[in-house]
Amino acid sequence: MDVPPTGKRCKKHEDRPGPCPVCGRPAWWNGTRWVKRVVSLVAASLHTAEQVVRRRARCSDRSCPGGSWTVYEPGGYPHRTFLLSVIAFAAAAISVCRGATLTSVAHECGCDRRSVRRWLGWVAGLGSVEDLQRACARLDPDGVPPPAARRTSGVVAYACAVVGLLDHLSELLRRRGVTLEAGPGLASILRHQLDRFGEVYRLTRSSPRLRVASAGAFA
Repeated sequence: MDVPPTGKRCKKHEDRPGPCPVCGRPAWWNGTRWVKRVVSLVAASLHTAEQVVRRRARCSDRSCPGGSWTVYEPGGYPHRTFLLSVIAFAAAAISVCRGATLTSVAHECGCDRRSVRRWLGWVAGLGSVEDLQRACARLDPDGVPPPAARRTSGVVAYACAVVGLLDHLSELLRRRGVTLEAGPGLASILRHQLDRFGEVYRLTRSSPRLRVASAGAFA
């Protein structure tokens, strides 16, 4: 009869990160670090800064090219102090809230208005509205609902359309059984791209386009 291990050895094996994303072998913890992040509360009408610990892991096979990596907490993302949910809120507020301005949204998010402008420019460059519409249409043959009414134009309007379509795409994917992190589409889909392809969409550097146009991107 097989008897499951007990005691410290059992706990050691339970307290492991997920398998290596490159080769699939078991992984081990490999240090920790503290980071500061800004989270939104009550639909982002309040904000707070908090310190969280992020753990690092490495493949048990020292010859594996996967090496070591950071294990991100729910809502976490590389090189971001403000969570992606805050950025999604900012775009939505600019898009549909009467009287919303870069300054008023920045005040709600606890940042400078220039940060909000940078966020929107970054979001606008993440992917093509046309690609996102096609991705939604593949999942929803009845058609893609038009983006929410916008009071803005140019880059800001484009960013708002991208955020709206990412929300719709994430909803459609969840209906199809795709496991995505909870939260707005911007956060859940970028986190999926990070976990599956290892791609990081950075604010201050050029980033790859989202792989939403690929039929197998969420298979």
